[in-house]
Amino acid sequence: MLPSNLLVVYKRKGEIQPRYAKLSSENLKVANKLIDMYTAHVGAKKKVLTAFIAELENQGYDYRFIRALSLLLDRKSQFICNSKINPSDLRKKLFQTTEKHGIPTTPKKRQQLLDIVASELSQTIEAVEEQMYADLDAELILEKFETPTALDLLQQYNLSLTQTLLFECSELNFNASGNWQKLFYGVKRLGLIYDISSNDFSVKIDGPSSLFKLTKRYGINIAKLLPLIMANQTWTINAKILWRYTNEICNFEMDNTKHSSLLRTPNIQSVTFDSADEESFASQFKAVNLGWILKREPEPVQAGHQVILPDFSLEKAGLKIYLEIVGFWTEDYLRRKAEKLQHVNEKMIILVRETLACEKLISLEKRPQLHFIYYKDKIPMAPILQYLQKEFETIKTKEINILKEMNITFTEPLLVYTEFAQRIGFSIEAVQEVLTTKPPTGYISVTNGLVSEEKLQQISQTLNNALQQIGKLTLSQATTLIEAQGVNDITNILDHLKYKIKWHGINSDQAEILPPT
Repeated sequence: MLPSNLLVVYKRKGEIQPRYAKLSSENLKVANKLIDMYTAHVGAKKKVLTAFIAELENQGYDYRFIRALSLLLDRKSQFICNSKINPSDLRKKLFQTTEKHGIPTTPKKRQQLLDIVASELSQTIEAVEEQMYADLDAELILEKFETPTALDLLQQYNLSLTQTLLFECSELNFNASGNWQKLFYGVKRLGLIYDISSNDFSVKIDGPSSLFKLTKRYGINIAKLLPLIMANQTWTINAKILWRYTNEICNFEMDNTKHSSLLRTPNIQSVTFDSADEESFASQFKAVNLGWILKREPEPVQAGHQVILPDFSLEKAGLKIYLEIVGFWTEDYLRRKAEKLQHVNEKMIILVRETLACEKLISLEKRPQLHFIYYKDKIPMAPILQYLQKEFETIKTKEINILKEMNITFTEPLLVYTEFAQRIGFSIEAVQEVLTTKPPTGYISVTNGLVSEEKLQQISQTLNNALQQIGKLTLSQATTLIEAQGVNDITNILDHLKYKIKWHGINSDQAEILPPT
């Protein structure tokens, strides 16, 4: 954001727009001048930079544009007080000496006072004068500077203009797609008052100008939301701006097609967990590794005319079950949560601390879509996994029945169960159970899939040729030959082909392959 006195806008017929800096050669030239000036003056005092900025303003550039760019560059700079003596302590020492020896009314008297202080501090008079005000802003030293490109600087300026304008909004409406998990998470984390449409998931945010208190902090959080919106593939924004100078409501609109190239979107940090319970659950569930895909902050779930934002979704074989953790919350939150859950039609696991088992939540246990699990201190994994397995078995049974009724035929020499399951959209468990129980004609079942009889004969011929050429074939050599045919289940293949393994120790290089008798 920028100070309000640096905000530049166009306003006409109830519409308002920031006066964005065009990415023109002239503006890029000015940005490069400022960047080069900061780069060249690392180690110099800040007042040197201020003088250069004033010189640019005198050349006819809009002072608000120049000062805003320099402010953004200041934020990429590290200024230090390069003084061996604390300037505040030094000034205190000077005041104490003045009180003792009297106010210096002449240059000579002033020099005498400085000499006294310098002697007591073992410093020269010049050093005392130099360090007396070294902590003032103009006297700070530019120690480090993170150099941006001119394009990045102009885009950051345009983004900051927009954020500053939104600080004055009374209402912000947006619609986005492609990154809304982090977006909804950001809305909640920033503590914004919002309402979400259940039809298209468009979001309305109450702006700071509509509140009676906490306006500054809330306005800053509105500004922080803007980069999160812009991180989506497509987005539109419509805001009502309370223009303080004329006390009128103006309309502000922007979208990705017109503004993405003008505004710079900062890197979005990864999502963190709301609570230790969520983090603990995610860690435990991933460690179990039962083939379920765990997604943090999934898409919203419709709850009547509202939506609910679950903490997780669990997906496997087309089955999706949402999970919500009800931890430490207020009575009002529990009431609103219960009202929303009453209208949810998706399958959802509700994890509730026993201390929060209020009547409103307990009354929802009769709803078949909702499965409640209560816990004391730590979320229990066993009942969660039991429920997931039960739901999955229902899907698996249906898939098995469908597969048994299908007349499955294959032409490929090798079929991997996981690839076939993905191809038809079924679970690997159902596919594997059906195809291993009764393999299609002309195929045998191995650990990871099916192998055709024709492919088996090719492998057998390869092994026989190798035996005839070298007279003896080790298990390692046979493994290499079989894997070259695209098959990894060596033991099963050799067993089907009636080959024997004669071991001479535990080393596979010493184990010998004996042909069928």
